[in-house]
Amino acid sequence: MRWLILITMFYPYVIFAQSENASETYGAGVRAFYAGDYTTALSKYSEALALKPNTIGYLYSRGIAYQKLNEDSLATIDFDKILKLDPKYLDAWYQLGMIKINAKQYDSAFFYFSNALRISPNDIMSLHQFGLLYYYKHKYSEAINVFSKILRLDPNDGQAYYKRGLAKFNDEDFEGAIKDFSDSYRLDPDNILALEQRALSFLRYNDLENACGDWTLLLKKGDLRVSDDIKLYCGGK
Repeated sequence: MRWLILITMFYPYVIFAQSENASETYGAGVRAFYAGDYTTALSKYSEALALKPNTIGYLYSRGIAYQKLNEDSLATIDFDKILKLDPKYLDAWYQLGMIKINAKQYDSAFFYFSNALRISPNDIMSLHQFGLLYYYKHKYSEAINVFSKILRLDPNDGQAYYKRGLAKFNDEDFEGAIKDFSDSYRLDPDNILALEQRALSFLRYNDLENACGDWTLLLKKGDLRVSDDIKLYCGGK
């Protein structure tokens, strides 16, 4: 009985020491991760998990490290384990959705982002991916609705304007696309793609003067790809 009493007395100290070691090891992993040493980070996260299994933060960090090393199948195992421990862990749903998007498995990605949005209906990052999924599936009206929701939540989201502009362009709403690309470019003057797409929208809208204006501006910004458009549509000017 005496040995049992001793074990009982010292057990909390052993657990505390393990927890402290796990925390220190995890911290070393975080430092390695932000230094770009993903292999070392992965090793440290695994060591921390050996000391303190089923710690959601450790699992999530290891999953991200696996993704950085292009080990999506192993990352999936960690994210799936997180969801078994906590089905409402938003970031795990999001990362699993991203893995499916990268694999072009769009139907599976819909499942993961739908669950993310059930947990947090206004999560802007998930909404962006959800809108893109509709766009990839050529469901442009649905995509427009999703990006419009993002803009109600954040009217200064330049990427939402840009993506909604793409959906409108493909839905042949060229006037609406011009407005969205203009807003995107206004919010981010470095977004050359918004300017390129606005020029194409002007062209499809039969506004050659403004299309040429955008191509000329793009050429001044160093976008040599528009030279042929200028020669073809703008009299070479």
